[in-house]
Amino acid sequence: KQWYQRRVGKQWYQRRVRGFEESIGYMYGMNVLDKDGISAGPILSAKAVRLYSEGSTLAQFLEGLYGRYGRHITNNSYYLCYQPEMFDRMFGEIRDGGYPKTVGKFKISTVRDLTVGFDNNYPDNKPRLPVCPGSHMITFTFENGCVVTLRTSGTEPKIKYYSEIVREAGNPATDEEMRAELWELVSAVVEHLLQPAKFGLKPRPSE
Repeated sequence: KQWYQRRVGKQWYQRRVRGFEESIGYMYGMNVLDKDGISAGPILSAKAVRLYSEGSTLAQFLEGLYGRYGRHITNNSYYLCYQPEMFDRMFGEIRDGGYPKTVGKFKISTVRDLTVGFDNNYPDNKPRLPVCPGSHMITFTFENGCVVTLRTSGTEPKIKYYSEIVREAGNPATDEEMRAELWELVSAVVEHLLQPAKFGLKPRPSE
């Protein structure tokens, strides 16, 4: 089985038999070309019924996946900004003079910028994902294994961040420890890169 990393947005993964995006859910098959969660519901229900008939549960199945692929925890949100020029200033400052080497105490190992076409994961510094100069999107991979992506929304006045921490199977770190480390990193990203006060960003409203 193979998986492919794509740009954010259903237009990049709806050509696949199965795809997902973090913000809403999963897309199965080619009948419903969206991640609305409706098509994923029956698939999950069928899986739950099958597991139950085998004397297992979804929770037990999930623990088995953790044992094979490790634990993945995310922390994703956004800030509002009604002055589009601020996005250009913010990302311009991130790129100015070269990308940052650290964010707070966290060291950056690689940077992928799909706006200007830079990715030092590869010897030629060229990304393998599509470049889109019309929108800002930078991904930082940190030495502690965390990944953070900053991107502007194409439809709303938002700057979004997506962050993930991964620990391989057998790593003794608890979920609580992983969440605490990821939250500390996200806080540093907000303070040093997003800089809400400087760029007039408003926090996500409480739901």
